[in-house]
Amino acid sequence: MNKKKLFEWMTNYVDENKFNGCSLLIAKNNKILFDAGYGYIDKNKTKPFGSDSIVRIFSMTKAIVSTCLLTLLEKEKIPIETKISNFIPQFTQCYALVNNATSISDVKKVPTPTIAQLLNHTSGLSYFFNEDLLAHEYMKRDITTAPNNSNLKDTVNKLAEVPLAFEPGLFWNYSVGIDVAGRIIEIISGKALNIFLEDCLFQPLKMTDTSFYLAAKNRERLADCFFFEDMTRNFRPLENLYKNFSFNRREVTNFSGGSGLLSTANDYLKFADLLINDGKLSGRKFLPESVVKKIKTNSLAKDIASIGVKSFAQMSTRGMGHSLAGSVIIKPNIEFPSNINDFGWGGMGSNYFWIDFTRGLCAIFMTQLIPSSAYPNRKELKALLSC
Repeated sequence: MNKKKLFEWMTNYVDENKFNGCSLLIAKNNKILFDAGYGYIDKNKTKPFGSDSIVRIFSMTKAIVSTCLLTLLEKEKIPIETKISNFIPQFTQCYALVNNATSISDVKKVPTPTIAQLLNHTSGLSYFFNEDLLAHEYMKRDITTAPNNSNLKDTVNKLAEVPLAFEPGLFWNYSVGIDVAGRIIEIISGKALNIFLEDCLFQPLKMTDTSFYLAAKNRERLADCFFFEDMTRNFRPLENLYKNFSFNRREVTNFSGGSGLLSTANDYLKFADLLINDGKLSGRKFLPESVVKKIKTNSLAKDIASIGVKSFAQMSTRGMGHSLAGSVIIKPNIEFPSNINDFGWGGMGSNYFWIDFTRGLCAIFMTQLIPSSAYPNRKELKALLSC
């Protein structure tokens, strides 16, 4: 690992005004090898960016919530192929858009998605910022995952009123599936998602800076949210949703299982270490072996590129599968330098993490620029560390 090149890469992004600030934390076999920050968390450039800076981790929330749901299912002996209508009756009768649909009413009856299909993005759900017919309908009905948009129960019920993009299992389409998974956690456990995550992971792992809302004492460490000047029209609604939102406890009503958490690089490393150590940390077993296996193993028949997008956030999806918690490299290719079995995912704020299970290595990169497709920072960073 060339620490000088890594730091130069970070400083170049900030000095060229691409990122206002960023941090990079790299650990191997539970030992920190690299811990650096550069730039600032605030627009006035007065507060340095570091591994204790609190950021919106957006979709890095997904790996945490998926892990907690898999653990809960294991405990309750609920198969991952269970239909989601067993918990949310509104999904009992499902319809999906027909091929080449031109209207939201061009539908056919389809089977109900399973829990597994929620977790690996083959459920037929979509996102309000996707560029498809369904995304436009989500925006029309105000179905967003913003922290102050209604609540998780109402959001999921509204989703059930809209057709799916396709018959579940046919394609990979990035979606709000993990938000629905979060709601299923609430129904099975009888606890609000924020409470369940505290009990399941945050308190046991001492992830004291990870939450859906911001304690007053931590406000000075929250990074400002920045937006790529040339971002495409479909991402513009995110500016209104996040630009001035302060994450006060009383303002956060929607505990988004797919994008709602705040965290730090230091906190997220504790979660990554748990996975690297096969579900154990500090001599205590937190995750069953069966859950760790589901997290590390591709759940798709092939790679994402064969049934979905060919590129995601400037990462090639050729040779990239998807487990029930995040991406898994099944066949490394030169377009996205990786090692086989690398597991990880990123967030809309251009943050990213991955674990190289073979080498026992983890990298956590944090910044705050929307959208994550603005720059090829993910593949550049992987190229610096993959060998």
